[in-house]
Amino acid sequence: MSRKPTILQKTLSVGLMVTVGGFSTLVPTSVLAQTAPKASGELSVNGSATINGTAAISGATVFSESVLKTTGKSGVTVNLGKLGRVELGPDSEMTVRFADGTVGGNLALGRAVVSTPAGVGVSVATKNGVAAADGRLASSMIVDVTCPGATRVAASKGEAKVTTGSKVESVAAGSEVTVSQAAQAPRCARLQMATFYDKLSSGAIAALIIAGVGGAVAGIVAASQSDDVEPTAIVVSGFRP
Repeated sequence: MSRKPTILQKTLSVGLMVTVGGFSTLVPTSVLAQTAPKASGELSVNGSATINGTAAISGATVFSESVLKTTGKSGVTVNLGKLGRVELGPDSEMTVRFADGTVGGNLALGRAVVSTPAGVGVSVATKNGVAAADGRLASSMIVDVTCPGATRVAASKGEAKVTTGSKVESVAAGSEVTVSQAAQAPRCARLQMATFYDKLSSGAIAALIIAGVGGAVAGIVAASQSDDVEPTAIVVSGFRP
């Protein structure tokens, strides 16, 4: 009997084994590439809030491009670990964005506080401009759009810049800037942060101070004691951090 069919069968078998082995190597790599973990944060809710239109609860995972919204006197905090944290005050809405080296997003309503360590930049856009920090220093920045037609930015730690149109304004630590697309910015009260924490106990506030957030709180609370100011299109004013 001829041995040729047997040799051919063996050759085909070896070829099939090599082909299957190649697929078994490629498939896990492809699956791993598709299931690589995304950057995420952990949500803490004080009151009533939603994430992407769904009721939010403390401990929920927040991914970049998530839309957070608070109501009434509620507030939320997104803890981003080594990237820092993002806080939203009452009646606020923000699309949060974060990745290695950058934290920020689009603030549509209300007020946000973005705190980052050195090495992490900040970029928060509003309809009036963009508030940013380059990340050279640790930063704590308040961005507020509660005053109609205006965006207010205060830096309680580090330095920031506000860009609106062709104008760029620096915001030194302890200063506040108001920008508006109108020739004359509307009358806006000085930034106040007390409402962020009106439901927190003294122990909780002490914990925030220990965590490094207290500097921002104390600064804005001190600022709230000042009289209202009537800004021009761009106003720089001092406050005690």
